[in-house]
Amino acid sequence: MTKITLPEKRQVGHLTLLRQGRNITPEEYNALTANEQLSMIHQARGKQKYDLIINSQNNEKLVPQLHPQELYLTINELGAEYSTELLALASPEQFTTLLDLDCWDQDNLSPILSLHWLELLLGTGEDKVCQLAREMEPEVLALFLKKHLFITRGLEAYDDDDAENAKRLEGVYDIQYSSENAAKIIGAILKILQDREQQSYLYIMEMIRGENATVLEENVYQDRSNRLLDLGIIPAIEAKDIYSYRDPETFTPGGKSDFHLEADSLQHPAALLACATPGNLLAEILGAGIDHSSACELLFLANRKMSADNIDVAEAQDVTATLQSTYDTLNLALEFLAGTNIDKAEEIFKTTYLFHLFQVGNSLIKKLQSKAEKIYLSPIYPFLDYPELLFIDSLRQNPPYFYQEAFEEKSSHLQPITTTREIEGIERRLAQVEALQELFTEILPFNLPVVVAETDENEQPSLAGIFLTAVANQLLERDFKPTPLASSDLPLLRKKSFGDHQISDTFCEEISQSMHQLAPECDFFVRFSLDIWEQIFLDLEPLTEQSPVFSTLLIADED
Repeated sequence: MTKITLPEKRQVGHLTLLRQGRNITPEEYNALTANEQLSMIHQARGKQKYDLIINSQNNEKLVPQLHPQELYLTINELGAEYSTELLALASPEQFTTLLDLDCWDQDNLSPILSLHWLELLLGTGEDKVCQLAREMEPEVLALFLKKHLFITRGLEAYDDDDAENAKRLEGVYDIQYSSENAAKIIGAILKILQDREQQSYLYIMEMIRGENATVLEENVYQDRSNRLLDLGIIPAIEAKDIYSYRDPETFTPGGKSDFHLEADSLQHPAALLACATPGNLLAEILGAGIDHSSACELLFLANRKMSADNIDVAEAQDVTATLQSTYDTLNLALEFLAGTNIDKAEEIFKTTYLFHLFQVGNSLIKKLQSKAEKIYLSPIYPFLDYPELLFIDSLRQNPPYFYQEAFEEKSSHLQPITTTREIEGIERRLAQVEALQELFTEILPFNLPVVVAETDENEQPSLAGIFLTAVANQLLERDFKPTPLASSDLPLLRKKSFGDHQISDTFCEEISQSMHQLAPECDFFVRFSLDIWEQIFLDLEPLTEQSPVFSTLLIADED
């Protein structure tokens, strides 16, 4: 069982002991078992991981046990300076996956990146070049070479006694390269193969000559797609099924068949899963330990999400963010289905496809976003006050957040939606905004103003400004409507609503009680509006065009 945790890390020269949290020497490090060293390597990142690998006397056995995506992230974090030593230790299968992940632009092999990786291959040394020529799929190497060369003549064009042929670098092949750099890099690779791997050399060169470039690229691309499918990385259009709606209210957990057959051939993804931190109910489940197949299924799910979102799997920050979002969404589903019952949550996690659980968690959020979208399209959206506007806009964005207003000493902030507690808070807030919509479109005795394009001189009034203008008119014994006021009305309004330099309790109680009878769900809005009234009238003198009252209430222009 493997715990998904983020260990404490201490840098000690070029070695770090993560498991025990103390300094050790290279001798002590190599006295550890291979499994203990591998565990430490999994938990390290970047240069730290590199140092642990290079200093291990077992590195030729340990590196092939790394998940190819773990190796890929490490190489991208380190850069070319350190990459060749790790690539020299990688298995042919790992090397092929690295090419699959890094060298393709949709269904086209990138000429620039393919030559870059051929240069990296050359830097790993002759032994590695020969091993890959023997053990990699020959079509892959043939395509990478074919992108940069054209064979004009081959075996059939030369006699064995041809003196000029004997002097040729490539022996029996006439080759035109796409660039001087390609000639330098590929020429050196071909020389190694010609000298040490003649059978593989001739087979690959004849494949380059005989295969149509388009057909070869299509065949290699299809094989690449199948290999990536084994990691859960699929075309974006198919991966987006992860966001299909699955009704949380009718979902029944269970139904998962044995996943271990799909995971048997894969390296353990512990290091990748530790890039993010699960929370709440999911943290308890993962903290107790999960088996190899569940860990692989979890990474499959994250990879599927990255495919759907077009995330670059080479960027550690993006991978971490995707894993975190995956954990948060799964936790939502588990809390919704199991409440706080950890035993029930563990059973659901073990017996239900994580793909389905993700859809349930995501659907909980989609239901909220659907309501937010309806408000966005409603007549009140252009007039929302900033707390409601920020709430709706934050919920509509991707990823969505729960905007929470400042409260006591806590400032306003965007809260990630990770638990059912946030779901319940958002539902309450949406109910408040829906109540505002009913208030302004069905209950109050006036229509909202016509929406106009905003300019620096022409700002859209807010719901609070519209409401308070109607209150002001009523206070002046006019109809309860947001008819624009005259600036000369303002001193009288302050006099009628203030006493002893503070807003009148009687004024507040009358407004609150009358509005509570009309729309009790909008009490929050009335309190907010009265706070604004107090702010704009408290410092009314001196009255200037910059006074807050002019940007809040509807006031007619005076010619």
